[in-house]
Amino acid sequence: MYRRGKRISIICLFLLVSNFISAQSDSSRIDTVKTVNVGVEQAGVMFDANGASLKQILGQNEFKKAACCTISESFELSNTVEISNSDGVSGIRQIEMMGLNGKYALMTRDNIPQLGGLATLNGMNNIPGPMVSDVRLAKGTGSVTLGYEGITGGIDYGLKGTDNAPEWDLNAYQNNQGRSEINIIHGKKINSKFKHTTYLHGGKQFFATDMNQDMFSDMPLTSRIYAGNQLNYQGKKTEGQFGITYWNEQKQSGEVSHTDHNILSELPNVFRFNQHESKFDIFGKFGIILNEKSESSIGNILNVSKHQNHTLLNSKIQRNYKGEETKLSYSGLYQTNLSSKTTIKTGVSAMLNHLNETLTDTIGTNISQEFSEKQVGVFAEVVYKLKKLSFVLGLRQDYHNAYGFFFTPRFHSKYEFNKNNKLFLQAGMGRRTPYMLIENLPMFINNRTLKIEQYPGNLPYGMPQEFGYNGGISFMRNFFFMNYPSTLTVDVFSTQFQNQVVVDRDFSLNELTIASRNNGFAGNTNSVHVEWTTHPIRRLEVKLAYRYVKNLQFLNQEFQIAPFQSVHRALVVVGYKTRNKWYFDAVSQINGPKRIAYFSKTESKYSPSFIIVNAQIRKSFENGFEFYVGAENIGNIKQADPVLMLHSSQSHTFDAAYSWAPANGINYYCGIRMVLR
Repeated sequence: MYRRGKRISIICLFLLVSNFISAQSDSSRIDTVKTVNVGVEQAGVMFDANGASLKQILGQNEFKKAACCTISESFELSNTVEISNSDGVSGIRQIEMMGLNGKYALMTRDNIPQLGGLATLNGMNNIPGPMVSDVRLAKGTGSVTLGYEGITGGIDYGLKGTDNAPEWDLNAYQNNQGRSEINIIHGKKINSKFKHTTYLHGGKQFFATDMNQDMFSDMPLTSRIYAGNQLNYQGKKTEGQFGITYWNEQKQSGEVSHTDHNILSELPNVFRFNQHESKFDIFGKFGIILNEKSESSIGNILNVSKHQNHTLLNSKIQRNYKGEETKLSYSGLYQTNLSSKTTIKTGVSAMLNHLNETLTDTIGTNISQEFSEKQVGVFAEVVYKLKKLSFVLGLRQDYHNAYGFFFTPRFHSKYEFNKNNKLFLQAGMGRRTPYMLIENLPMFINNRTLKIEQYPGNLPYGMPQEFGYNGGISFMRNFFFMNYPSTLTVDVFSTQFQNQVVVDRDFSLNELTIASRNNGFAGNTNSVHVEWTTHPIRRLEVKLAYRYVKNLQFLNQEFQIAPFQSVHRALVVVGYKTRNKWYFDAVSQINGPKRIAYFSKTESKYSPSFIIVNAQIRKSFENGFEFYVGAENIGNIKQADPVLMLHSSQSHTFDAAYSWAPANGINYYCGIRMVLR
């Protein structure tokens, strides 16, 4: 209780100080914050407070500060979404939002759910960052029009290709650790109504590195291609999009050669990890304006995908994973204004999903799961706006062939004290199918025996649906500090699961247990996030952020903090731009101790705190050419033992998923960008 009270006192003190500072800076100009021009280009991070929920928008300028290479790697400057290495060999980057795994966030492209199922684990690792126009982050349960998923929030991204986009957009990247990337975007306006955009990406990790000297490759040898095309149509009363994408990624990792750490060992009986994954995706959006006066419209979204994943997780015990998924989804939406204050949205959604997965090895694992999901739902959402108060009430009813009928309510509201002080409240329920194997794939890179506690009946994986309640409060304040505009945001969120699938590594070093927890044994998570963005002087931007999260799970017969997650995390971002367009950016990530899964029944172990510092310099020219150089992990932080290997007279324990910090050290890179109009 003392610690909780202390945290609350600190937050309250921070708010009082910010109010005092803003009042002392220039209280007479506080109502003109939005209209002041401070002579800087569009910020990399913006907040959208127009609706009943607060959204954070990461723009193209933000992605330029984290030059490499996928969306998941572009969150280095964010404290809302965190990324970490899932293990010491695969190179898979796990996303977390409000202290919970990315699988609990709804990940979409232009509000089209595309990164669920087999794509939950690796989806954002295969979307090239330089092709992204923006990413929109929303905490808490989202709109019921997007579905019943998204317990902790939503991550929605869009690709470049608007009407004013350049004809050619090129990007090339190279680092000292053998990674090369190239991205090509070509946009062509066909006529006044049609425009198409083509996306091409190629990436390769040419050689292995073992900078922490543990005899395992820090990053896998990787070969990736991404290709896509999007056709945009804009008529007088109709509009639409049609898109097609394909990506293919191959990885090889494992023990390195004793004579040359830049190549993988070819000796027999060494550990090897291989993965081959591909996805083909087609989507279409079509909207019709029925009545411009009442803003009545109909929207339709259709999405079809085929996804395959074949992974050799551990060559020593021949642990193999195979997964294939074919998915079809449709959503239809009708929207109209009932009055100047009231808008209603209603519609239907349907989904067909066929999934076939197997996990086998030579020590007794033989899991085979094939099932078809069939879901249909109806939803309605009412938006009501007054001068200072607005709220959104959403309700949906779904039927699932495995889980039956279920109801999902959600509520969002906003109160504006004035133009620069806004308070947001929200609460709701979220649900999801637990894709037990693909979501936990990095935790199977070991020689543990697997124990799965299944429920009776014909449920996918023998597991009930995961679902829980999420509620939160957010506050945003715009004010002047040292004669320049500042933005302060504070939010507090809580998630209480009613059913949660938990992977227990604390019970035994030689066993991995996967079970569904309910009836008071499901987990709960509380988080606090404070972020302040300001401009102390002209063309200098500073962002300070702090995140506290307490994620409790029922592990080893008791509630414990989830392993390999910092309770405290802070972020300091500094960016400066000169008049002749030189950009200097630096970011420091301060990570608190992380609990390591038990080594014994009587000992609890934590990692040390550590700081990751990245810096970049770039120069932009008037002709659209830009070059950049930078360094990541300047402090050369390296974890010596992300792969756990314990030998004894009775057993040999091997587990690659003990990563709490980078395995590779400092990384230098350079690159160029070119825009041709």
